[in-house]
Amino acid sequence: MFEQQASHFSPQSRQNGHYLCLHGHFYQPPREDPFTGLIPIEPSAGPFANYNERITFECYRPNAELGNFTAMSFNFGPTLLAWLERSHSDVYQRIIASDHAHLQRYGVGNALAQVYNHTILPLATCADKRTQIRWGLRDFLQRYGHPAQGMWLAETAVDLETLELLADEGVLYTILAPWQAARPIDTNQPYRIRLPHGKSITVFFYNSLLSGGVSFNDHMTSNADEFVSSVVMSQLNAQKSFDREAQLIMVATDGELYGHHKPWRDKFLAYLLTSGAECHGMEICTPGRYLQLFPPTHEVELYTPSAWSCSHGLARWSTGCSCTEGDSSWKSALLSALTNINGKASQLFEQTAGELVADPWLMRDEYLALHYGWEEPALFWDRHCKKNTLVTQEQIWRLRMLLEAQFYHQYSFTSCAFFFEDLNRIEPRNAIAFARRAISLTWQALGIDLQSDFVQDLASAHSWQTGLSGADLYRRLPIVDEGLLPRA
Repeated sequence: MFEQQASHFSPQSRQNGHYLCLHGHFYQPPREDPFTGLIPIEPSAGPFANYNERITFECYRPNAELGNFTAMSFNFGPTLLAWLERSHSDVYQRIIASDHAHLQRYGVGNALAQVYNHTILPLATCADKRTQIRWGLRDFLQRYGHPAQGMWLAETAVDLETLELLADEGVLYTILAPWQAARPIDTNQPYRIRLPHGKSITVFFYNSLLSGGVSFNDHMTSNADEFVSSVVMSQLNAQKSFDREAQLIMVATDGELYGHHKPWRDKFLAYLLTSGAECHGMEICTPGRYLQLFPPTHEVELYTPSAWSCSHGLARWSTGCSCTEGDSSWKSALLSALTNINGKASQLFEQTAGELVADPWLMRDEYLALHYGWEEPALFWDRHCKKNTLVTQEQIWRLRMLLEAQFYHQYSFTSCAFFFEDLNRIEPRNAIAFARRAISLTWQALGIDLQSDFVQDLASAHSWQTGLSGADLYRRLPIVDEGLLPRA
C-alpha cells in the first residue's frame, strides 16, 4: 500500500521536498483515586468537574472533530487514553481512526507509543525501564491494532540503556531536543544513534525556535499563513543539509496547547495542516513516513542523561534545581522514599512469585493484558506458572495482589510528581496515594507492613511553601476501609 502511495512522488520531488511535521505530545497525569477509581472534584477546573473533562472539551474533542489527528504526528499517554475510552468513547474512537486513516493512506501510522506511566526512564531501574516500554507498546498494540514504530519518552529523558531497550523491542525511532545531541546538528534531518551492543535507533530532533515559539509566543501562532511563509520558511535556509535538499522541519510541543493552553489554536492547527503549509510549498509529513522516504544517512552521539525541559540533566526530577522556584530539596527526599519502598516491594514480589512462576519479571511485563481483561486469566497463568507445579487459587490470588501492587508502584513514579515547584501540590500527593495503594495490596497479600518505613522516609520531604511534610500529606489522604492498611 505504501509503495502505491509513494509512486505519486517523482524522484526529483522527493529530493527537493520541504516537509513540515507537527508533533503533539498529549498527556495528563492520572487523577483517579487509586482506591475508588474516581477523579475527585477539582474546583479550579470549573465549570467542569475536573481537568480531564475541561481539557477534553477545550482540546481533545475539537482537535478530533477538526481532523487534526489525521495529519499530525502525535502520542497519547496510555493512562489518558484509558480514561478517554471510558468517559468519551466518541473522541477516543476518532483518535484511533485517525491513525488508521494515515496507515491506510501511507502504509505507516502517525501515532507514537509512549512509556506507560510517563516515568523519567534514566532514573528508573533496568527492570522498570523495560516494564514501562513493554507496557506502553502493549497498550498501543491493543488500542491501535498494529505495532508502534516510534515511542515518545517522558520529557524526552534519555540514556543509552533506554535506547537499547527501545531497540530490543523493535522501536525504530524517537524524538529528542536538539541540545540532547553531543555536537551541533542539522535538525532538518534524522540521525542514527549507534548503540553499545551493535543495534541502532533513529532520532528526530525538533526545531527549538519553532517549537518554543509555538508554545510560548502567542503572536507566532496567530496567523497560519504568516507562520509558514515567514517563520517556517526561514528555517529551511538556516541550516543546510549535508548532502540532500529534502528537509524536515519538526515542531514538537505539548498537544494541550492547541485549544487548552492557547484558545483557538486548534483552528490554527487545522488550517496549517489542511491548507496553510501546502499553499507555501511545504508538505505535511510524519516521522514514520519521512523515515520510509529518507532513511538517516548521518550519525550522532547524545548527551546523556538529558531531557527537554531541564538544563541540568535530570535534576528537575531527582535532586531539584533552579528550573523551579523555591527550595526543591523535597524532590530528592520524595524520590528516595518512593525508590526505597519500590525496592522492598520488588524483592518481596520476586521472592514470592519466584516460587511459582518461571520468570516473575516477564510476568510483570505482560501483566497489562490481565489487568485490563485483554487476556483470559487461565491463559495468562498457564503461560507463566511453572510447569508440573500445583498452584492453588489462594496462591493465584496472592500473585494477582502482588502484581497489582507492582502496577501502582509504577504509577507512583509519574514524572509530574517532581516537575513542579512544591511538594504540596496534587501531583506529588497523587504519587504518594499510588504508593499507599501498593502498600495496601502488599499488606493484603502477605501481611507485611511497608507503610511504617515509607511514612518515616516521607517525613524528610518538606513543602517550602506550607511546611507540611510528605508524612503529613500521607496522613491527610482519604480514609480507606479498616483492614486494607496496617495500623499507623
